[in-house]
Amino acid sequence: MKNLFKPMIVAGITAIIFSSCDKDDNNYGAPEHETAFAVTLAAGDSSAIIGKVNSFRERAGKVINTVPSVTGGRREINWDGVPADFLSPLAFPFDFFNPTLQSAPDARKRGLVYFPENASLLVSDKNFAEIDPAFANEFKAFSKNKLFIPKGTNVSEVHFQVPGTTTSAYVTAFGLILSDVDQDESTIIEAYEGDKLIGRVKAQKADKKYSFVGFQTTTRKITRVKITAGNTAIAAGITDGVEKDIVALDDFIYSEPRAN
Repeated sequence: MKNLFKPMIVAGITAIIFSSCDKDDNNYGAPEHETAFAVTLAAGDSSAIIGKVNSFRERAGKVINTVPSVTGGRREINWDGVPADFLSPLAFPFDFFNPTLQSAPDARKRGLVYFPENASLLVSDKNFAEIDPAFANEFKAFSKNKLFIPKGTNVSEVHFQVPGTTTSAYVTAFGLILSDVDQDESTIIEAYEGDKLIGRVKAQKADKKYSFVGFQTTTRKITRVKITAGNTAIAAGITDGVEKDIVALDDFIYSEPRAN
């Protein structure tokens, strides 16, 4: 098992700026004319996406922060150090990556929580073969060897807090790696400033490989991100493929959360 507190090995962005001229493109950008987003998309095996992922890391923040009370830099989350007592089929805590107790490890205080607090979340080190053996060869972990997925739904939502506190926060860059996107239209990442949708991107398909989606903005505050991963929730007996697309999540990369 990897050390939980070792930062993830990924990131990147060769950005394309989308402004009002892209308002009619269904795949990219922001729904408001005054909002300029840089969006990065990549799909394929690890060698095909790593360049853009690494570029996005640099743009999100050159330094990986591992303790609270810092400014600048970036945060990264993979699931590889999650201990056995939080692995599927057991539930994964919504605030695992932002505990607020003073005694909690600083390296876990990364300013990201899931919403709602009673969300059912799973982390697997077996590609979710514990749910159905057929999934063993469907999903692949990018940073080895664990993946994340919501339980009972294909939709999850992350909110940001100042690391180690309950203070609401925002980021200016957010990216994630998805595993086994089978359909062009199934996986959508949406960025919000409060209740206002400010960016929406569809992931490119990459059957049994990886898709990367990254947002960056200099004009707005990303306070939450909604992830629609595929069109079907994971469950035993489902055949993943053309009609039913189950998508797992791997690495998250985001700029240092700052207080609103």
